[in-house]
Amino acid sequence: MPYARTDDRARIYYEEHGEGTPLVLAYGIGGNAKMWDVNVPGLASRHRLILWEPRGHARSDAPSDPAKYSFHRWVLDLKAVLDHLGIRRAHVGGLSLGAGIATRFALRFPGRVRSLVVTNSSSATGLPLAWQNIVMRARSIEITLTQGMDAMAEFAMAANPNVSERLALDPGAKAELYEEYRRLTPIGYANSLRALLAMDHITDQLGRLRMPVLLIGGDRDPSLEPMTVMHRKIRGSKLVVLSPASHFANRDQPEVWNRTVLEFLARCDRRRPR
Repeated sequence: MPYARTDDRARIYYEEHGEGTPLVLAYGIGGNAKMWDVNVPGLASRHRLILWEPRGHARSDAPSDPAKYSFHRWVLDLKAVLDHLGIRRAHVGGLSLGAGIATRFALRFPGRVRSLVVTNSSSATGLPLAWQNIVMRARSIEITLTQGMDAMAEFAMAANPNVSERLALDPGAKAELYEEYRRLTPIGYANSLRALLAMDHITDQLGRLRMPVLLIGGDRDPSLEPMTVMHRKIRGSKLVVLSPASHFANRDQPEVWNRTVLEFLARCDRRRPR
């Protein structure tokens, strides 16, 4: 399997599909590269698509030390992937946590970002978490470390509105959610949740972003309201709301999601030289 190595020696998994202007994506907390499977053929038909898994997720390393996890570290994980592949500039983005990482990367390394694609993400907005979310995430850490990943999957389906809305739209997604959580190590997921709870609040910095920004939300996604804040903060950003769609809009509406992203990237590439 292909890996990039970070400055602290962590191995970061990535995979490549297709050719063209690079598009680099990561999934949400607990997710993995397979969660893009419904999008890969369309995206890879026009772009060099790089899917990567932040530390603590699936095939990437999952250090046991919580201090080795933060949005700052995840940003450096993304930089390590780009450096390893020799990519100077790319379209970067992701879903939920992945978009939160991409947004912070764009703030720190704007010269390396052709455009920013944010889908279904409150962490990209950087607002403080609601107390209900904090309680749910803290309970998730406890369940993960004491009962394991199947129990965590069951708790997420019952208590996490991001997940329950996905199941309301597609009850058959239950099997894929179990598979998603079973790809995680308990310590990697718990430490990733700890980093999410310690998220830096970047809302007031969003106005600094000058590259084209696409925001995709779902009409049934709790992250939609924070994304409207992000839309107001970033001059010239485009917000598209898919319906019906949950926090997993790329899976709920894959054809519309792909078309929205590809049309946006095509406009960006016409304006900006490769």
